[in-house]
Amino acid sequence: MWNSLLIQKALPLLVSFLLLILSSIVIDYLLHSFNLYSAGRYLGVIGTFFFLFSFIYTARKKKIIPNGAVRRFLQVHCNAGWIATLLILVHSGIHFNALLPWAATALMLIVTASGHIGQHLVRQFRAEAKLKKRQLGITTPPDDTLDRQLFWDSLTVKTLDRWRTMHMPLVIFLAILTLTHTVSILFFSNWADWM
Repeated sequence: MWNSLLIQKALPLLVSFLLLILSSIVIDYLLHSFNLYSAGRYLGVIGTFFFLFSFIYTARKKKIIPNGAVRRFLQVHCNAGWIATLLILVHSGIHFNALLPWAATALMLIVTASGHIGQHLVRQFRAEAKLKKRQLGITTPPDDTLDRQLFWDSLTVKTLDRWRTMHMPLVIFLAILTLTHTVSILFFSNWADWM
């Protein structure tokens, strides 16, 4: 069981995702401790720019950017998305004064979790599952332990293979909520508060 793909690959990413949330809580606490809580307002803007920058990967995959290793663009996409999520989580803080920002924050966490796990793991799981199948074909027929492990590994691969069908519509919905939030802030805010 400890050699399964789920434990070896998904668990570290889950820990990374939980560290993202914990880091945002710690940063928010520190900002409030030093009476810098208004800095969180600007972190939302910076985080949004990081999210927009993360679409460089999509531009590369669609050949809008003609050169460069796709793997490198994926790494930039993931890192920019992680930083954006951290900044926007600090921006949202622990304030229950409006439904739209909380809905956008919750959706952002879902999108981040989906992308964080799916994009990196599908390729690795496929390669490792193929390797295990080859190894099983070379050796004697597998015992029950190997059968169970291969079953769980293939189930993990099949589940993560479908992540994009959920990830892309969530990204679009997140963009709509973010735009609505931004427009409502611009429309209803007092510009003197921002200066």
